[in-house]
Amino acid sequence: MDSIEVNANAKINLALAVKYKREDGYHEIELIYQEIDFHDKLTLKKATGIEFSTDSKDLQNESSNLCITAARLLIDAFDLPGMNIHLEKKLPIGAGLGGGSSDAAAVLKGGLELYGRETADKKVLSLAEKIGSDVPFFLNGGTAYGTGRGEILKNIQIMTDYHILLILPDITISTIWAYKNLNLALTRKNHDYKFKGFTIQNLDLIHFRSEFYNDFENLVFKHHPQLAIVKAELYELGADYASLSGSGSALYGLYSSLSKAEETSKVLSRRFSTHLCHPVIKM
Repeated sequence: MDSIEVNANAKINLALAVKYKREDGYHEIELIYQEIDFHDKLTLKKATGIEFSTDSKDLQNESSNLCITAARLLIDAFDLPGMNIHLEKKLPIGAGLGGGSSDAAAVLKGGLELYGRETADKKVLSLAEKIGSDVPFFLNGGTAYGTGRGEILKNIQIMTDYHILLILPDITISTIWAYKNLNLALTRKNHDYKFKGFTIQNLDLIHFRSEFYNDFENLVFKHHPQLAIVKAELYELGADYASLSGSGSALYGLYSSLSKAEETSKVLSRRFSTHLCHPVIKM
């Protein structure tokens, strides 16, 4: 084949705890990733060298672009001639949905498929870890429990059905800023793991609220109090569970009832971009 189209799905964090700052400068975290069916789309074509284009005004053809970073690493590691990358961007930047990381993972997987190479090669995981902490998750997606920087993963299955209402405020939040300004004294920073002890896979949706949390919410809500109001509205309008995703700014509500999710979407879509989504479940 000479070209391939690849969807780069978003993620939400069902839970996220920042444990402590490590000696290597990174933060030890514990989290639950959930892939969702809201995505960017990439078209990859065989080429000599790297060419990148996008419909997003926020992304430039520069070395900090994770698609280009992924392409360079892949080409060097597997001795490929190159690729042309076109990105149709739907996932907002600085929303906590992992859009850049997902795009990078799509370049890694799609580039190997484009050239007929084995996508399960262990070298791909090592490349993903070099690009960013979330990139390894997007190689397989689904639902995963993560530790370390988020790159140490265990696939899990949460055996409860729900619908997702994604709220996308017009706010960009830097992950670097969020970690830099997070007050670890206010997080559950001891070395004990909080989520692993629960029977996560058998946890009913109604128990998410009492068992899960996101340590970035206090910081983000302090600087953007309108987001705290949105979370409260999600609960008032019938969400079984609501949370900030990652360091934000995206919020989501989980609903056992599709009709409640649709009704909430109608209300909040007057003020925000909203998307009804579903978790991507991989057996």
